[in-house]
Amino acid sequence: MNHSPDRLAATGLLLRKLERFAPLSAALRSALSTLAVRVQDYARGQLIASQGESPEESGFVLEGIVFRFKLLPDGGRQILGMQLPGDFTDPHDFVIRPLDHAIAAGSPARLARVPHAALQSLMEQHPQLIRALMRDMALDAAIGREWLATLGRRSAYQQLAHLFCELYFRLEWGGKVRDDSFEFLLTQTDLGDACGLSTVHVNRSLQALRKDKLIVLEDHTLHVPDMAALMEAAAFDPAYLYLPKIEAA
Repeated sequence: MNHSPDRLAATGLLLRKLERFAPLSAALRSALSTLAVRVQDYARGQLIASQGESPEESGFVLEGIVFRFKLLPDGGRQILGMQLPGDFTDPHDFVIRPLDHAIAAGSPARLARVPHAALQSLMEQHPQLIRALMRDMALDAAIGREWLATLGRRSAYQQLAHLFCELYFRLEWGGKVRDDSFEFLLTQTDLGDACGLSTVHVNRSLQALRKDKLIVLEDHTLHVPDMAALMEAAAFDPAYLYLPKIEAA
């Protein structure tokens, strides 16, 4: 059995992910702990899966950030989702193919790749895994609905504040927040492509958030001095993340 640090980290994070809503049986936990995974590193911007592709593996983020996105006819890019440590790169690629979007590393990223055939075999033996994956897909859809509401109804200032709140709480769940701060490798172009904003609007909104002392962004680190204040500015309600123990910093 492969007990490499990467292999053990992937297994531990996957188990935590799948037990987010309900405990797994001892038999399923044991089976998942022996699941064959292939750990692969990606450089920032490196394509993980192309639109129209039918992957034979599911990707699971161990480190970094991954974008799901569409390229528009004019060459523009719309980021549809940000997958963080503990997330599948796309929880739907196992059941619906080919992909209607592309997937790429938004920062240096490390992924665990799991063959679909192995997942299929496990689901046939352990139906509980089907329910766990369905819950994960439902959570992904809930986040997508919140992004849609943000794009349609929030100002540029609120959009960025809301995104920062979401990243904070999702990364906190993954153990990536320290002293109210987390690594922040997104560019202003990335933020614009996620929020449907020009870089000019992104820059102005970032400056306003700094001026209001809601964020401190330097040395690729985003610090939130007062999470309650940032949440109020963003009109952020974390209920859609289904993390019942969330508390403002």
